[in-house]
Formats: sequence, structure tokens, C-alpha cells
Amino acid sequence: MKKDVIVSISGLQQADEQEPDKVELVTPGRFYLRDGNYYISYHESELTGMEGTRTTVKVGPGRRVSITRTGRNHSQLCFEPGQRSNALYQTEYGPLNVATITERVESCLGSDGGSLEIRYAVEIDNVYAATNHLKIDVRVS
Repeated sequence: MKKDVIVSISGLQQADEQEPDKVELVTPGRFYLRDGNYYISYHESELTGMEGTRTTVKVGPGRRVSITRTGRNHSQLCFEPGQRSNALYQTEYGPLNVATITERVESCLGSDGGSLEIRYAVEIDNVYAATNHLKIDVRVS
């Protein structure tokens, strides 16, 4: 059963020798369990620079997470602790080869929401770009 929820997203990106870049977003979304996987779905806003994009976070068994974006921006990033995942990330300027190297995934999701945290490094065209910490909180509205 799909539930209307409030999704709070906090992202922190740290590139070498630069000030951390922090993004926070609170938005309505949907939350549901299907085939043993939790799904968090919401629309991006002008604030994130991805207006017209729908983001779906799939949290599966074994701390496997995928983030899929459809609409104006298309991408799929995968996260699994200790694993490297390669993807083609579509931007308005063209595609980028992106790799995520996941350090940690912590999920405390249950039938009434909860939280998800992911720590990972990003490489663009095999060059280190930044270390990210993503936290998503889901609460039934």
C-alpha cells in the first residue's frame, strides 16, 4: 500500500580542499513496500536544479540501494557497501561516466517510514570528484 509521506533529504558533498557543499530538501512523496523492497519516490524541484525529474529510491535486502531519475534528467546510481558501481549519468550538457564507491549504507526503514544514510565517493571519468553523505528521512504525512 502506497503512503503519502514527507521526504527530508540532506546531502553533503566534500571535494578536496573545498568548503563542503550542503543541500537540504523537504518535499512530499510516496513510500511503499513491494517484493521485499522499500521505495521512496518524489519530484525534484528548482532548488535541486532538476525540476521536471522524478526520483525513486529503491532499498533492497542486503543494504542494496538504487536511485533512479526519470523525466527531464535520466540516471541510475547503485550503492552497495564495499562495491564500485559504474553508470552513465545524463545531464543537460551531455552524458558523464560516473562511478560510485560505497563506503556505508544504513537503513532503518519500516512500514511507517524511517531513515536511510549512504556514504560514498564519486568518480567522473575515472577521476575522484567528491565524497558524499546522503541522508533521507521519511515520515508519514
